[in-house]
Amino acid sequence: MKVLIIEDEPNYADTLEMFVDELGYNITDVVGEGQQALRAFRNEYPDLVLLDINLEGEMTGIDLARAFQAERKTPIIFITSFDDKEIFQKAKETAPHAYLIKPFNPDELERSMELALLRTHGPNQEDEQLLDNGKHAILAKNSFFIKERNKLVKVNVGDILWVSVEDKYSILHTADKRFVLRQSLKEVAEKLDDSIFVQVHRSHIVNISTVEDIDLQLFTISVNGEEVPLGKSYKDNLVQRLQML
Repeated sequence: MKVLIIEDEPNYADTLEMFVDELGYNITDVVGEGQQALRAFRNEYPDLVLLDINLEGEMTGIDLARAFQAERKTPIIFITSFDDKEIFQKAKETAPHAYLIKPFNPDELERSMELALLRTHGPNQEDEQLLDNGKHAILAKNSFFIKERNKLVKVNVGDILWVSVEDKYSILHTADKRFVLRQSLKEVAEKLDDSIFVQVHRSHIVNISTVEDIDLQLFTISVNGEEVPLGKSYKDNLVQRLQML
């Protein structure tokens, strides 16, 4: 996720930059003035804007938020020193994803950024509750957002080759990486499109479009050069599904 920071107080700008960097997000720019902010927004196409309300120059953060939203809907988190009802009401008109009062709590900032990302991709209330409950993956439209340390990593559903289970964990296998989730295979299966994914073993689900060959003697499936076990009770369903393609 690309983050634009707009803050005219050097100390807070440095602090925000440090926090966002530690969370693992890409900072496109750090600016403190309205026209600079507009140029940075138009040039860098940020996914999220951290925006101070009281800025140097003629434009306030609220003015910038209106300008940003008029050009391209982008999640905005206001960060301000003013705990003022009138300012809050004006800021609320721009539909920000959060409104944080300085000095802000780093954990609050992290949670606000995560939820802003999720809401942008259209998750429902249940998805947000999953994140609050410590789940490691949230499905948003055609992708999973998987929590790794202090950031959310986007994995396109189409890039998942197969899913396996080890102990109490499910593992999403892509061409170049494995993602470990604290969810059961059943929970993951419920979030996958059953027209694309099929269970081939009590501990494996495969992306049917990635199947290279099936060994009906050894009961194995080749996916991206790897062998995935095929359960005998799942064979007929798999063969039938392949014939339907």
